[in-house]
Amino acid sequence: MAFDIRISSASLYTISLSGKKFTDPAKYGYAALTSLALKQLYGEDIGHFEFSEKLIQSIRRHLELPDQSDHVMLALFRGEGSQSEEVYVELVRSEEKAFSFFIVKDLIYHVVRGGKYDSRTRALILRVSKFLQIRPSSLIEMMEESAVKFLLEEKPPKPDDADTLKRQRNRKIKRYALVGLATIGGGTLLGLTGGLAAPLIGAGVGTVLGATAGATLGSAAGVAVIGSLFGVAGAGLSGFKMQKRVGDIEEFKFKSMRKPYSKCLHVSIAISGWLNDQLGETGFWTPWKNLKISDEQYCLMYESQYLLELGRSIDYLLSFAVSLCAQEALKMTVLAGLISAVAWPATLLTMASVLDNPWGVCCRRSAQIGRKLADVLLSRTHGNRPVTLIGLSLGARVVFYCLLELSQRKGSEGIVLDAIMLGAPVSGRASSWSKLARVVGGKIVNGYCSGDWLLKFLYRSTTGHYRIAGLEPVTWRHPRMSNVDLSSIVSGHLDYANKIDDILISLGYADEEVENYGLRRCLSSHGFKEHTEHVLCRSQSMDSFLSISKGGSKSKGIKNIEFKA
Repeated sequence: MAFDIRISSASLYTISLSGKKFTDPAKYGYAALTSLALKQLYGEDIGHFEFSEKLIQSIRRHLELPDQSDHVMLALFRGEGSQSEEVYVELVRSEEKAFSFFIVKDLIYHVVRGGKYDSRTRALILRVSKFLQIRPSSLIEMMEESAVKFLLEEKPPKPDDADTLKRQRNRKIKRYALVGLATIGGGTLLGLTGGLAAPLIGAGVGTVLGATAGATLGSAAGVAVIGSLFGVAGAGLSGFKMQKRVGDIEEFKFKSMRKPYSKCLHVSIAISGWLNDQLGETGFWTPWKNLKISDEQYCLMYESQYLLELGRSIDYLLSFAVSLCAQEALKMTVLAGLISAVAWPATLLTMASVLDNPWGVCCRRSAQIGRKLADVLLSRTHGNRPVTLIGLSLGARVVFYCLLELSQRKGSEGIVLDAIMLGAPVSGRASSWSKLARVVGGKIVNGYCSGDWLLKFLYRSTTGHYRIAGLEPVTWRHPRMSNVDLSSIVSGHLDYANKIDDILISLGYADEEVENYGLRRCLSSHGFKEHTEHVLCRSQSMDSFLSISKGGSKSKGIKNIEFKA
């Protein structure tokens, strides 16, 4: 059910910046920073021009700047000038020292008050926060939680209690605008700013908020806004379950990976690539237990029967490869042919059918799962909130095909914030990836490992036809596209699951202090791991073993290994 929320201009929330409160230069700097942030994000995306220009004009009206300011702000967005953000950051900082924090808080409320939190507006807020050196991102999440709490606290008035209601409303407004973060975060605002926010925290409500600030929330509109943001049912993706079989898809459901502490304005979905016998279905969420993209995080559980079969096939193939190494008396170059993909050992090729069939089945099904995920996101089951997608191996393929499907559908802009694909078994052609810019509001990340022999082996018959994103950089050049070489962290395909915590830390999506790191290691083929640790003198993983270069071996006691066809 869609909400059409219309709020009269008389009741709009606004930070009162008139008179002595905040100067016109400070407001001008605020508006200019948003224009420059939009330029950095979408200055090369024609499809986002209309959205960006409307948002710029909306912020100008919100700040009650002169109409002529539109021309200047739009010129900044279009790159018609050489001014950088540093000039306007200094302009903002010349005002109250805590004004930077209130710019971000005001932006959040300004964009959510209509009942829709577009992924592009959150990308804008994160970029403006970066300009103003407001870190970490968890502070932004606290500001979002403060805005939601502000919306949720409103209670229906009693006919004979108007004065009490007015006093409660004023206290609520003050708490949100001035001490909201200190209340919710246990003094976090004061702690992170070294007390710089104290002048504003101690100020009266009129210093920051206008007299009509609470009018919107005192009406049914506040309830409608919450309903639109979080969906009518309010259960989020955890309440979604596929009612009937769709095409070849047999399993498709979401599982919450943590209980949110409060209503969250940002959702993340993590997608694994295969399962093994040791972990079973827990392999869908175990790799992501240290993920910290948002407070509301889900894993996608899909086609577990086929992913488990794939995991068993990988176990079998790699165990066979190790046995083959032993039979060849551990002669050096350790499958150097695998690394170069020039000549695959004939003995290994005889076992290829064991893996090729389940791999082909899972590749087809993961593409279908991706299209189904696009349908779910378009249905706004999660509400009107931005979603970040992250996947490894076939999970990355799910993300990629979800984005491709969204790029072909109307009304798909503003849903996905970031898309992170690790070891993606998909094409790396620029023509394919360029389609994603329209539907991803933030970062598009391709994490690859050039020494991923298993992925190269699986694609041995097609590598001559197109590039593979999981093996090399995507050739598409774009400000929001990032190719991250993970070869220093992972040695091959199975290491993505083993070392997912290190990968997440390097990408900024996990804490550096990771507990129980050893638990992640069991995601690799457990039987195979035990065997290789014995044969290879405690080698870290099969991928590490197989990535030894031609000139020699780093493993103690191993000399000149080679395969002969």
